[in-house]
Amino acid sequence: MDTSIWLWLAVAAVIFWLVGLYNRLMRLRSRALDVLTALERQVRSSLMLLETFAQSAQMAALTATNSPQDMEAEWMEVVRAAQVVEAIWYAPRKNSLSLTAQHKRSDSLVALQSAWSSWANTPPDLAGAPVPEEMQAEWSAIQNKVKAIQEALNAIIENYNDAIAEYPARWVAGWMGFESSTKI
Repeated sequence: MDTSIWLWLAVAAVIFWLVGLYNRLMRLRSRALDVLTALERQVRSSLMLLETFAQSAQMAALTATNSPQDMEAEWMEVVRAAQVVEAIWYAPRKNSLSLTAQHKRSDSLVALQSAWSSWANTPPDLAGAPVPEEMQAEWSAIQNKVKAIQEALNAIIENYNDAIAEYPARWVAGWMGFESSTKI
């Protein structure tokens, strides 16, 4: 009788530990997804800014004053990068913290920022810089928010990965459906 009590206490302790582990990992995953949602809002702001500029009279004026082939090629690179970002970031959220999803998000964001940078930093001609100053300031503000949110997300993902990699947790985390993620 005395042995069965100890056995039941050990089983209860393991069950409580598993429930605690599951709740901790779910809480970390939920925080990461909340911050990822905030990052998606900022990315959407970037895309809306590009869309607004594309529809504005300033874009028409720039293409009329600059060499249309050069302007169009640079702008189309930005548009293509924005389309890739939109396709990747706004796909249905299944395993949204998976390694492949995070790599795709990171790569698309870097490509968009690179395309923007090469287009925005084109040397000005007689008509002026290709990007109006107020638009450049708005883009910079959005990108500063993106960087701050990325840092917060990366810290949460690091904690999440550490929790999965801890000694006893790594035995059951995969079985519970938790997989490590990567930073953006």
